[in-house]
Amino acid sequence: MPQPATDQQWKDKYRELLRDFEAKEREWAALEKSLRAAAGRLTLAGMGQSRSLDDALDAVSEALRGNGSPSEIDAGVSTVVRQLQLHEATTRHIVQLPDLPTLFGGLIRSIGRIPGFDDAANALAQRLAEVTPDGWAAFLDSVAHEVAAVVQALRKQRAELEDFLEQVTRQLALLEGFTSWQVTIAKNRRDESAGLERTVESQMGGLQHDVEQTGDLALIKGKVQARLAAVADALHEFRVNEERRDAENEKRAAELSQEVLLLKVRTSELTDLCAAQESRLMVDSLTGAYSRYAYEQRLAEEHQRWQRHRQPLSYTIFDIDRFKLINDRLGHEAGDRLLRAVAELLSRNKRAEDFLARLGGEEFVLLLPMTPLEAAVGVANKLREAVEFAMFQHKGKRERVTISGGVTEFHEGDVPSVVYDRADRALYRAKEEGRNRCVAD
Repeated sequence: MPQPATDQQWKDKYRELLRDFEAKEREWAALEKSLRAAAGRLTLAGMGQSRSLDDALDAVSEALRGNGSPSEIDAGVSTVVRQLQLHEATTRHIVQLPDLPTLFGGLIRSIGRIPGFDDAANALAQRLAEVTPDGWAAFLDSVAHEVAAVVQALRKQRAELEDFLEQVTRQLALLEGFTSWQVTIAKNRRDESAGLERTVESQMGGLQHDVEQTGDLALIKGKVQARLAAVADALHEFRVNEERRDAENEKRAAELSQEVLLLKVRTSELTDLCAAQESRLMVDSLTGAYSRYAYEQRLAEEHQRWQRHRQPLSYTIFDIDRFKLINDRLGHEAGDRLLRAVAELLSRNKRAEDFLARLGGEEFVLLLPMTPLEAAVGVANKLREAVEFAMFQHKGKRERVTISGGVTEFHEGDVPSVVYDRADRALYRAKEEGRNRCVAD
């Protein structure tokens, strides 16, 4: 039988789930708003090419502003694609828009920051790098489908959580109803016990009075028997009510136990699902290194630790030299194998306390806690040399692969974005100075 403490635990758990759900709702709403805003900016970028294209873009913009459904937005984008194809058939100037790659690149980076969608962002980034003058319509179509997939996946996650919360709400209502019924039963038992006690006291008092006031033994005997019968009837009624209450209590307890068991199973399933999803999000699916999602969590933790203890914290960005040329020359499959091989080399040769993650494309980040800048440069060069002297082969032929690195250290007042920019500038200098080197800033 549940105790009051158990009831409170269920209520606290429900409130915690509700707070989590509300936070998720805010996150989903912000993500969808961001995606819609990015798509809206893309429609503005395409304006001015033709009247029919402008009309199609206006329809998409209206759907975005009016919170149109994914199917409505997808239909509008399909119309835009058709108009782009028609426009391309008569003019080739649309691909001369200088800011299209920048706009698409920003949208892809936004998608990549959403946990679980780094693969979609990487695929779009690769398509963007390969887009031809005649391929912008097809690329826009692929962006629309990826954005729709993001929104649909978020809505699916939301629906699953809503379903679980609905089950929790139902179980909580059942538990509260059972508790309320127990309180009522306990009150009825107290009232009937008090009534039985009053009946016994009344009959015993009356019996004593009859004995004292009546001299006829036969008459006394009859009155005693009548009063004892009244007590027996009251006891029998009390016992029958107790048995009925006990039977109903056992039935309700069994029903509640079954419902709680089902909820535990559902909770366990959801916990396992969340754990699996969290584990999947922590690892980059292509290379096996930590993902951008894991990197952002670890970077925040290391930054907070550095702020508390002021122990050295260094930061390195690695980039595979001329990766696009390798990718174009050998093919994407070979490029993927190269990414996996470089990630495995970096992971095997880094120190145990260092943290390696793939940010996207051919870019990796290494966090070096408790490491000053000079030592970090030494670690970075060790990893660079491990890649330089590795035996990369493609179809039996050795391929020379090198990486460049930008190394920096956290300074007073630094935030992660500032440190990233500084390391990125150092990486740019390493590329300018001839590649296959690590430069510190």
